[in-house]
Amino acid sequence: MRAPPHRATQSPRHRARQSPRHRASDRTGPPAGPPPGAVPGAPAAPSFRPEIHGLRGTAVLLVVLYHVWFDRVSGGVDVFLFISAFFLTGTFLRRMEAGAPLAPIAYWARTFKRLLPPAALVILSTLAAVLLLLPPTTWLTTLEDAAGSLLQVQNWVLIGRDTDYDAATGAATSTLQHFWSLSIQGQVFLLWPLLFALCAVVARRSRFSPRAVVAVVFGVIAVASFGWSVHSTGVQQPIAYFDTTARIWEFAAGTLLALLPAATGPPRPGSPLARPWLRLVLGWAGLAVLVSTGALLEVQRMFPGWIALVPLTGAALVFLAGSTGSALGADRLLSSRPFAFLGEISYGLYLVHWPLLVIVLLVTGQESAGFVEGTVLIALSIVLAHLLTRLVDTPIRRWGWANASPWRSAAVVGLVLVLALTPTVLSRSFIEQAQEAAEQRAGADNPGARVLDPDFTPHPDADPEAAPLPTEATLRDDRIALTEECTGEIAPDDESVAEHCTSTAAPQDAKVMVALGSSRLGQAVVPLIRPAEENGWKLIVIRRPGCQFVPGTMTYAGQECYDHNLAALEYVRELEPDAVVLNTTSYRGNAPESASESLQEAVPTLLDEGTELIALRTLPRTPEDPVTCMEEGGSPESCSQPLDPELMPPDRADAADLDELADRGPVHAVDLTDRICPDHECPTLIGNVFVFYDTDHVTATYMDTLGDETTRQLEESGFTW
Repeated sequence: MRAPPHRATQSPRHRARQSPRHRASDRTGPPAGPPPGAVPGAPAAPSFRPEIHGLRGTAVLLVVLYHVWFDRVSGGVDVFLFISAFFLTGTFLRRMEAGAPLAPIAYWARTFKRLLPPAALVILSTLAAVLLLLPPTTWLTTLEDAAGSLLQVQNWVLIGRDTDYDAATGAATSTLQHFWSLSIQGQVFLLWPLLFALCAVVARRSRFSPRAVVAVVFGVIAVASFGWSVHSTGVQQPIAYFDTTARIWEFAAGTLLALLPAATGPPRPGSPLARPWLRLVLGWAGLAVLVSTGALLEVQRMFPGWIALVPLTGAALVFLAGSTGSALGADRLLSSRPFAFLGEISYGLYLVHWPLLVIVLLVTGQESAGFVEGTVLIALSIVLAHLLTRLVDTPIRRWGWANASPWRSAAVVGLVLVLALTPTVLSRSFIEQAQEAAEQRAGADNPGARVLDPDFTPHPDADPEAAPLPTEATLRDDRIALTEECTGEIAPDDESVAEHCTSTAAPQDAKVMVALGSSRLGQAVVPLIRPAEENGWKLIVIRRPGCQFVPGTMTYAGQECYDHNLAALEYVRELEPDAVVLNTTSYRGNAPESASESLQEAVPTLLDEGTELIALRTLPRTPEDPVTCMEEGGSPESCSQPLDPELMPPDRADAADLDELADRGPVHAVDLTDRICPDHECPTLIGNVFVFYDTDHVTATYMDTLGDETTRQLEESGFTW
């Protein structure tokens, strides 16, 4: 969201002594007179739009109300994006039409000089609150989100983490999740000036008017992004929600609206909008559409597809209605003092309300705020937003020294980034060093699955008071970590396969083993990493979260997963590896384990082509998250979870299929269920190592301690390294 300038609260007499230019600087949107550094000859900016200022405040209030009380999508964020693009376009279009330099570097410096300081203060305050009040399991995620938010990439961080915006509030909820929209806006603020520069060059060389060129360029962007948004929302809505490319049409729509004279100034004589009654209707209709979007429509899983047109249409109607001059107009309400105040603090209100809400809910153990608690949270958010605006946003925005040149503004941006990123980076480094120090004693203090061996003997130097591994701060992030990219001879041609492909280091003539599947497969192959490296094999892991390897079968993950699986199968067939590693059973926790569909066509084909199969039984799941249980005060013993023998019996579901497939080629079955959930009980800790990091995934640290057992089962089945 674009940071709304603060209107100083001064007496009329004091304001009267100010110059017109000084008074204009207190207004939201472009100033009425030429600001310092304005381009000579450029047309004057349009007058202040108080109703749009109020509309911005209304939008942020809807976001806050729906977050706090209703846990629904309001459409207010979409209106923010729309409004910010509208005003950005006006700035550059006036320069283009005047033939003045666009000065994108100066624009970037001024914009981020204004946006970053309040955001950085909120981010650092949130970090401090998380470190003081929330469990260590939340720390790394928050530090990652802090860096992503400061660097304007938080939406992509959330996509990489498979975040679901509509998920219920819990320990995994990011206290900085709301920066996804600010990151998209920051990316657009970086991109849009470059596009306007391109339009200026095209207009100058083609002799078309700047408005015509801008209309074509941004019209194409709007259509392409809208089409992608509709498609992506239909097949992968949680990703589409945070995806810049699925949101950018909302900015393009704001740009196209800014090209319409009817939206930027008084109606022309004779036009339909010259009729006062029509503008009255448009204003109230637009406001009603915006306010009712989340209240009347079930839009939770529909944004940002075509449904986002609804709140944007409402906002556009308010723009077209303009200033009616009537006491009955919606613009009179939006221009009133309460709405002007909301407009002034809207940026600060958006910044502070979400971390305040999430931290309070996590500390109190509530899933949502009641009416009383919600009222207090909203009131406190407004107070904090007012203080943030008055004490940080406004002084920095009006800082004469920093505003005197783009390079000074850029210096402020750099200083803020250094001051905010330094504690973030240092805190993460401290956590990682603590993990590394604990790992150095893991052989003695954290044997993990090795304690289940009948001949296990505790290490003579074992410390009975040693902390479990992984450390609580790194527990939620304890995933497979292969640093080698799939390049050279093993580089996939398909982009999706290449994006999710990593490998171990190995000699050029090494034997090759390929593992394919979802994030659960990624954890399941961890016991193979050390044996592969010790025996000179290259282990390639193609791991796409949420995408089971079942080529030719449409799953809940949608069309992209379907296409990915077919491309991955083709990659394996072209690579001709010595062995392929698959989860050959499937278990979702709410139905009995079943044999994987890959055993019907994909696996027989690979066996016929001479590839050996390592058939991993899928890992158990727990009914509830044991880590969340401990975060809420439970002990490791009380947080252990049962494994229903009716759903995941002692005998694996694919046993008969594997027996049949053994006639076509070497099949090596590996089943680690009894080492993860002995006697159908899934402990929180085994051998002083955390077993699960959520309901669906076993920690990489624990899986690594299963390397000896995995090797033993492979050798018993006839596999040779």
